[in-house]
Amino acid sequence: MKKRLSKIARDFKSNIPVVVEFLRVNGYECEEDPEVEFSSEVVEFIENNFPAFLSERNKENQKQAPKKKEKSSDSILSEQIPLELKIIESASKEKKLIERIIGFTEFDWHYTIAKFKGTCSQPVDFNLFDEVLCDLLLTEQMSAEKIGNILGFDIQKDPAENDILLKAINDLKADKMLDGDESILWLTDVGIEYAKNGVKFSTFTRDFDLYVDNIGVAKEKVKEIFSNLKSEKQATFSKDFLPKNSEEVKPLAELQAPEIHFPKKNFLLQECTPTGAEGYKAKVWVVLLENFRDNTMRAIVYDEKQNKVIDALSEALDKQDEIKAELLERLVKVDDEIEFTNEEKQKEQVEIEQALIHKQEEIDEAINNQDTTKIKEIEKEVESIKRHFNSLEFEVELKKLFDTTSDTILIQSPWVRDFAFKNRVPFIKDYLRKGGRVYIAYSENESFGGEDMVQEESKKLLAELDKNLNFYCCELPAFHYKNVWLVKEDNKNSYYSGSYNILSFFVHQNMKNVRQEKMTRMDWDSELEEQYFEVFKKFGLKYINSAIEDFNTLCNNPPTKIDRDYLQKLRTVDNSKLKPFKGIGVEEFDGALASLENTKTENLNYYRKIFFENEIERFEKQVNELSQKPISIDRKKNLQKEFEKVRDEFVDLLDLQMNKAKDVTDIINNLKVFSPQNHQKQHNHNHNKNKKRR
Repeated sequence: MKKRLSKIARDFKSNIPVVVEFLRVNGYECEEDPEVEFSSEVVEFIENNFPAFLSERNKENQKQAPKKKEKSSDSILSEQIPLELKIIESASKEKKLIERIIGFTEFDWHYTIAKFKGTCSQPVDFNLFDEVLCDLLLTEQMSAEKIGNILGFDIQKDPAENDILLKAINDLKADKMLDGDESILWLTDVGIEYAKNGVKFSTFTRDFDLYVDNIGVAKEKVKEIFSNLKSEKQATFSKDFLPKNSEEVKPLAELQAPEIHFPKKNFLLQECTPTGAEGYKAKVWVVLLENFRDNTMRAIVYDEKQNKVIDALSEALDKQDEIKAELLERLVKVDDEIEFTNEEKQKEQVEIEQALIHKQEEIDEAINNQDTTKIKEIEKEVESIKRHFNSLEFEVELKKLFDTTSDTILIQSPWVRDFAFKNRVPFIKDYLRKGGRVYIAYSENESFGGEDMVQEESKKLLAELDKNLNFYCCELPAFHYKNVWLVKEDNKNSYYSGSYNILSFFVHQNMKNVRQEKMTRMDWDSELEEQYFEVFKKFGLKYINSAIEDFNTLCNNPPTKIDRDYLQKLRTVDNSKLKPFKGIGVEEFDGALASLENTKTENLNYYRKIFFENEIERFEKQVNELSQKPISIDRKKNLQKEFEKVRDEFVDLLDLQMNKAKDVTDIINNLKVFSPQNHQKQHNHNHNKNKKRR
């Protein structure tokens, strides 16, 4: 769909000059005219590549400006991140240096909501009369008449004073604070307690709920935690853990329903009746961690709804060794083919583990001392120690590369499978938006039952991504290694290699630990530099050959009549994608690129000349027709302006300029024009003739 320049600028929250700058850099002739329209093809090109251009432009501007706070690592919208990655990333933030992630699995956490109707007492501040009466009766029991005498009331002779005193007494009796009759009155036990605190109580009936956990979450946290979890109601459930009487209800109500029972504030549950119960199961995820220092196992509970680890659930589940053992069976398959052995660890592994154990001790000490600066220093040191990653750990490491850098990432993986690659695409797109470059290398097909190395949906995704100037994909001669290269502007490069199928496998729940692969981070040296260069130049040769093929196709299939659209296509042949490969020292590439540039210039000039000749002929024909009679001065000026603009566009074509174009200019300049007076007379004459005809 066509779009105006002004609309494109608004869509990207940019301004027209910046969009025009981007188009000109990529070979599109464009004026800063808000109303100019672009074809759907050009619009698609802008949508794929303008965000990266903006990002790169901002980087350059930031180099000149004071540094701002770095962008958050959560650059990808949360809903785009696969759940599996959210789980293991959250667990990675919680795990200690001396722990490894074994795996993760779904877990149904059962709990019950018990419903009650309770009779409760609520404290009410004394009024002045209440306070006086209770103070008197705290000292001794006495009659109503005696109380009246002390207060100066004559209740025998004054009916009004009698009514006032008796009403106050009856109110306290109704609140069960006083007992007796007019002859003798005393404070009840509850009355004495409340009189000492300066309050009385009113009784009310209210429904309330109590949350009961079946595993062992701290009772004061149960309601707060489970009311926020995604849960399903159960038709059948265990009632073994429900409170059986009011004495068992009270301690729970004090924690979960203090408006019903909270003795410290004088809210007291007098009695309660069960009205029902409902069973639920909360859908959470459990991540198991292995401590290689003492060979223990720890559980972490993650809630998908809140996207965080729930500490209280983690603490409760971690105490349940039987449940942890059952979960471990889901993640570690032990059968006749798998045996645990006493084989000693390799020396390198032992050294790395000892270094991490030492760093963990330093972190524990820093935490105790609340030394946040020291903790950050240790975390940086750990990055250089950590070199080996299992499948789950490498997923987090790979995500960190995509989140925290915007340089060049090259991934080599023989297979590209739809499910895995689909989960990688959001990270790739975000990386491209930040201005980073991504290279994907996969293996050519081998005889594996006729199955393609790249699945169909993945081919479509690769083709779509390839429209971006910063994305590259390349099929290499059959290989089975898996590598990730991170090449940074500051030369602090990283390289990972191992057995993990990066583009054909993606972490999932219940992944068996014994089948996990490993990736290792290696120091970047001259040998790795050479390996990277060998792969990188294959990308360069692929794209230069593709550019040559596309250009030849374009040149060999010109339209019947050469038009501006065709010239624009010649100008904007996608050579800008070859930019990263220029000057890398590959003679074959440099020669092909030079040849392509020369061929492009020759063809463009050839077809520009044809187009200019056609334009001259078109104007010549038009001018010859107009030369038969005088024309208006405005019409002549417009012709001169239009043809001069065409000549300016092709000012380099001197042979046509000096001959044919000059001749047409002369003809235009010699066109006869009529004077305004003659034009008006002719107009009146024609008008009168038309009137006579009518």
